[in-house]
Parts: sequence; structure tokens; C-alpha cells
Amino acid sequence: VVFGFEKRQDESSFRPDEFLSAGDVLGFNAGLPTVGKYSSDEFFTEVSIPLLAGKTMAEDLSLWGAARFADYSNIGNVESFAAAVNWAPTEWISARIGYQQAVRAPNVSELFQGSANGFPGATDPCASNGFIPGTTDVALCEATGVPAGMVGQFAQANSQIEGSFGGNVNLTEESSDTLTVGLVIQPMEGLDMTIDYFSIEIEDAIASYGVNNTLNVCYNIAQDINDETCQNITRRPDGNVSVVQSLNANIGLLETTGVDFNVTYNTEFDFGFNGNGSSLNVQFRSTYLDKFDVTSIASLPDQVDECAGYFGNTCGTPRPEFQANTRVNWTTGDLTLSTLVRYIGDSEDDQIM
Repeated sequence: VVFGFEKRQDESSFRPDEFLSAGDVLGFNAGLPTVGKYSSDEFFTEVSIPLLAGKTMAEDLSLWGAARFADYSNIGNVESFAAAVNWAPTEWISARIGYQQAVRAPNVSELFQGSANGFPGATDPCASNGFIPGTTDVALCEATGVPAGMVGQFAQANSQIEGSFGGNVNLTEESSDTLTVGLVIQPMEGLDMTIDYFSIEIEDAIASYGVNNTLNVCYNIAQDINDETCQNITRRPDGNVSVVQSLNANIGLLETTGVDFNVTYNTEFDFGFNGNGSSLNVQFRSTYLDKFDVTSIASLPDQVDECAGYFGNTCGTPRPEFQANTRVNWTTGDLTLSTLVRYIGDSEDDQIM
């Protein structure tokens, strides 16, 4: 049994000069400073309980568990825990199953990032090119600043709409649930093979509505002037959108599943330099990604970005369905020769899905 206490303080700052803050630098939008900090006091415990050993169909059977209780200065109390069962019916094969509920507190940038403006492409549902008869709330468009009788009639002044982006001190923690199931096989001395299935779901992920989603949610989905999306829209006297505020929020959902397959092999040789003999180590690591689904706004379950095997403006960095690497080390005395072969599977541009 292990018990522990941890005290931590995180702080950082970004201070742009007066020209960058004012938006006077060519190619850069205006942005305010980011300065902030928070602290936490955390208690944790871990326990390993052996149940059986050296028995028929139970060469080893044990339970493992861990828990952490944290008090953050900005979000309050959070808890996380993990539990696992390890069962080895024989000396050469064992199985493991584990469940974990974890949390991630928002970082300094997500909390305190100074507001910065941007001009993404967006469509105004109240304008002629974005109006959807029977779906867009006409009365709401007028209540938020569109002149009476102009909903769906006026032309959007610009295909780009100004947005104001930044941190949000009211953020709370992200939470995740993880299930893993695996096998460990040791068919001969020096050879280990493992295969593990994983399923991870992250809720309340920190994300931003963005300008286009804010407009769509307000006028076509929430249709409530008191909804936060509608409160974040400001219009000019002619009805066109002036600016949309889109701060960080706990609105995202991420789900991923896949399989890890690893092989490790170690052996000794009689030959080597100066009669010392030598050793060979081979490590193979691979992952098959079955699913990587990102829902930027959890309240819009139909708008899911399926990113396994894709990359680009929507999915970000490439997420190949299969990737692997193999490292071979040969050691004799003080000399080690090593080589690495890395394979990354193909990914498609998400803009042409």
C-alpha cells in the first residue's frame, strides 16, 4: 500500500508588445496578454493485493487499485481512480483487465488566454444565403438585431465574420473513462508478446464553438435568446453580424478504440568482442486505430468528425489506422549497434472525404 501527498502550482504568461496587442503587425490579428496561475493539493493512494499464487489455473491472481483526490484553487475538488485484475492461469500466459476514470484540469492558457480576434469563413443563418425556411428562427433573428422583415432577405456583407477567441476562467475539468483488456504471452524464454484492446471516452472536452457553429446553434438548434450562443452574437444596425465571441468551453466529446500489439525478444550469444559474448534485443511496437471520433459540440451528436485514417483542417495531425516501429539492438562489451525501422500508415485529407 502506498500513500502520498503532492502540492503543485502552475503559472505562465505571454506578454505581446503594444504593436501586436493593437493588431498593428502585418499578418497578425490583435491579441491580449495571457497571465494566470492556479494551485492544487492532492492526496493519492495505490494498493496491490495478491490473492492466489502457484495454484492450478492460478499461477498468479492479483488485484490492483489507485485513487487520487485533488483540491484545485480554480475548479474545486475532483477525484480519479483506477482498478485492474491480473490473472495468470499458467507461467506462460496471463490476462489483464482494467478500468480507469480520470480527470484533466484546464491549463493556464485554456483558462486565462487573452482575447484575440480572427476572421474565419462563416454563414449567417439570418441572411439570404444561410436562411433555412422552417428551421431558422425568424423572431430570434429580429430579437438579436436584424431589422423587421429583413430575415432571409438581406445579403451577408462578407463571407468572413469576425470572431473573438480566448480563455474562460469558468472552465471545469475534462473527464475520461478508459477500459483495457489484454493478454501477455511468454511461449519461450526471452520472448514476450502482448496484445491490448483499449476504449477511451473523454467528456466535457475543452473546445470552442467557433463562429459558424455559434450562429448555427443559436438560430437553428437552441433557438433561445438566453442561450449562451445567442448571447455571444453582436450585430450591426444593418443586421449583419459584427462579432461573435467564442471562448473556450467544456463542450467536446472524444471517443477512440484500438488495439496495441507488442513483441519483445532477448537472447545471448557466445561470440562478441574480446570474448565477452553479446546480446540481442528486438522490440516491435504497433497500434491499430479502429476509431477516433471527435464531436466538437457534444450537444450536436450528428456532427461527428470520424478522424481514424484522416488528417487536415478538421482532424489536425495525421491519425493513421496502423503504425508500427521495430528497434534492434546488438550489444557486446561497451559497444552497442542499434537500428530503428518506423512505419506510418497512410492518411487521407479530411477535406475530400
